[in-house]
Amino acid sequence: MRVPGSRRSLFVVAMMSAVFVMSLSGPAVFAAKAPAGLARFMYAVGQVESGGNYKARNAQSGAYGKYQIMPSNWPAWARTYLGDSRAKQTPKNQEKVAAGKFTSLHRSLESWRRTAYWWLTGSKRTEGWSAYARRYVNKVMRLYEKGPPASKSNPASAPAPAADPPAEAPARP
Repeated sequence: MRVPGSRRSLFVVAMMSAVFVMSLSGPAVFAAKAPAGLARFMYAVGQVESGGNYKARNAQSGAYGKYQIMPSNWPAWARTYLGDSRAKQTPKNQEKVAAGKFTSLHRSLESWRRTAYWWLTGSKRTEGWSAYARRYVNKVMRLYEKGPPASKSNPASAPAPAADPPAEAPARP
């Protein structure tokens, strides 16, 4: 069966338009509404991981920056959240990538406590956490509940109370 030229042209134009629209969306596809408490969670993880130091490097694992992102994760996460797998780990880029990853994890895991556990271990386990993992998660969650200190120039910068109550600690093995 032969397809008339006008239909073929219409199909080609439709396909090109779809490709063009998808190319414009890039990382914006992942820019969804931030979950409640994201800024406080990012503060807490940044403090636990590096004391808030954007240039911190773990000599053993090679993890880098405020959130101690593993070198093997950076290219894929940077491609997903910045649109460039070779993006430098500048403070601004670290913030964008961490915010995107934490948002994605929170949507999947449905709690900040489980997100903190995943950040440490890469695991979605809900029970049988090691003592070290429980201490890490508890430290992150204490800082999350406390929130960042208010700045002297803007005392209102202190965060509001948590929107999602902390989940119970996982059962011990």
